Amino acid sequence: MPQKMNLPFTQTLRFKLLLASFSLILIPWAGYHYLFEMEASLRQAQEALLLNRAEIVANMLATNSNNWLTGTTSEKVMHNNSLYVHPLANSPDLDGYDEDWLSLKSQSRQFRASATTPDAVSFEWLAGFQGEYIYLMIEVRDQTLIYPQSERILSVGDHLILALPGPSGESRKYRLGTPAPGWVNVVEYENNRQQTAIRGEWQETAHGYRVELQIPRLMTDGHLSLAVVDIDIPQAKPVGIASTSGWNSNQNLSRLVMPTIQVDRLLYGLEEKNHRYTILNRQRQVIGRYGSIQTFIKTNHTLLSRLISLLSPSAEEAGLDAREGMGKLDGPEIRRSLSGEGAIYRYNITGSKSMILSAAHPIEIDQNTVGTVVVEQSTQMILLLQQSALERLFLISLILFIITGGSLLLFASSLTRRITRLSHKYNRAVSPDGRIIEEVQSGKDKDELGELDRSFSAVLKRSVAYTGYLESMAARLTHEFRTPLTMVQGSLENLQNDSDTFQKSPYIERALDGTRRLNLILTRIREATRLEQSLQNSEKEKVDITAFCKSLCDGYAITYRYIDFECRVPAYPIWIHISPDLISQAMDKLISNAIDFHQPNTAIQIILDDTNSKALDIKIRNLGPQLAESDIPKLFHNMESRRKGNDNQIHLGIGLYLVRLIAEFHRGDAWMNNETDGVCFAITLPYTI
Repeated sequence: MPQKMNLPFTQTLRFKLLLASFSLILIPWAGYHYLFEMEASLRQAQEALLLNRAEIVANMLATNSNNWLTGTTSEKVMHNNSLYVHPLANSPDLDGYDEDWLSLKSQSRQFRASATTPDAVSFEWLAGFQGEYIYLMIEVRDQTLIYPQSERILSVGDHLILALPGPSGESRKYRLGTPAPGWVNVVEYENNRQQTAIRGEWQETAHGYRVELQIPRLMTDGHLSLAVVDIDIPQAKPVGIASTSGWNSNQNLSRLVMPTIQVDRLLYGLEEKNHRYTILNRQRQVIGRYGSIQTFIKTNHTLLSRLISLLSPSAEEAGLDAREGMGKLDGPEIRRSLSGEGAIYRYNITGSKSMILSAAHPIEIDQNTVGTVVVEQSTQMILLLQQSALERLFLISLILFIITGGSLLLFASSLTRRITRLSHKYNRAVSPDGRIIEEVQSGKDKDELGELDRSFSAVLKRSVAYTGYLESMAARLTHEFRTPLTMVQGSLENLQNDSDTFQKSPYIERALDGTRRLNLILTRIREATRLEQSLQNSEKEKVDITAFCKSLCDGYAITYRYIDFECRVPAYPIWIHISPDLISQAMDKLISNAIDFHQPNTAIQIILDDTNSKALDIKIRNLGPQLAESDIPKLFHNMESRRKGNDNQIHLGIGLYLVRLIAEFHRGDAWMNNETDGVCFAITLPYTI
């Protein structure tokens, strides 16, 4: 009995089916992509709603233009002539240090005395308002500091010039300076009289000095100008002046742009949950802001949510909104809206994978674009929904995978046991030397394994029959060889014992006849072997089988003149791919067989039957003795002969076997039927080979 093989688990059906169960990963994969498509659809819907909201607010502001245009830069002014003033949550300490201004440092604006001279004086401007005061943070870069000697005469040292609106179109100018770091002295430009309403602090820095000022809002009337005067030699003329704008007349003063109460009142009452409304003028400066964006959502942390966050942006990531608190905004949607068309833009939250959706719509009054409305909303709610859906999808897929994978594993185990039993059953039926020692009964299962069991059983039975045939072939060959060998042996013995030369001649003739019979047997066996080998190299060609059969029939009529042949073929050509030489050889075998068994004075019929649409039959019919039904299945086997009597001919049963080989080479069949008064042998050839 063969030794049982223990296969590694990776080579078993259980492992392969378990591996096939991983195809279930396609389900969450498809769901994952579906969720992202759903997210894209939700974002498109969010974009449309947000742009529609921005349009509504823009129309509302345009309708109430009289309430908010006052004090804004709705008129056409140059960008350089406007200064933005940030709203401050708390009043900064006037100490000359920039701790209170750090959050606004990135929005500072620089002014230079000369754009071509690197060492020229320059300063950075920051402004904010809180309550009734405007606060300025001026950081000056000056390589040489010269302080005035007097608190009243400030023009002989480094100082500032502040210009505010004045009567009769001329501005009111003030000098700001100090003999030493500390409180700033403010005097009128013309007469050096002290001014106490404006307060400030002066502190030195590594690159110059810093001045922090407090100015009443009423004094500015929405306009001012600031200049930094650089003096490198005491009591000498200034070497450079850096200014925000001109200061001699009110028209030259820079306009202060800041959010107004009128705009805040118009925006108040809008739905501000997760929305931020920002009103910009044509210079993209913020003149109104309402609401806030929720950039962080706190949820319960689980292991699954942390795994999901690796696959998609997390809704819980906190980040920094780059536009929060900005006094001037810029972006593709803002620039497009100021050209008169609404637009949508997305930008990332710094330090987070989350994004903010921004919709901008122009504010148009009398067909002129005076500003834009920017409505912003975080996409974190969509991310939260997506993450929640991914968690549910992952859980469902995991449960489905466990159930399906377990079911497949159980099914594979059952299948493996059945295959193992089937293997053991047929291993027991065959001995190690190849002998069939046990009869096998096929199973009754009605699935593929049951069919395989029945097929193996049928193959085993055919093997038993073929083994019997091989065992009987030795006896058949022994019988066929015994007669000629006996003839040769007897003739040689008679030649040895008989001295009469005249009597030796028949013995020699019989010995020669015996050798001829032996040679004929070997020739026929060699013929069958050669045919099996030649079939592998034979080529088919397209032949008119009707004309081919007529030609064969005419040839047989000439060869066998004493026998009548009748050819019954269609009147039209039938084309088929065959090997003409092989078909001629098979026909010769069938005609020879029909001649041996036909009744005298009867015709042998060659019939071409094309009634079947898929194949045609070449039939050889003759009147003569019928065959036993039990012998018909074995007629086309090798070394099978059912000839009765002794016609002094050698019949090894090879002829019909060769006919079957030729038919199978053409993917056809060879068969035989008993008829009422004779037999019919046929070759079936398919049209498509």
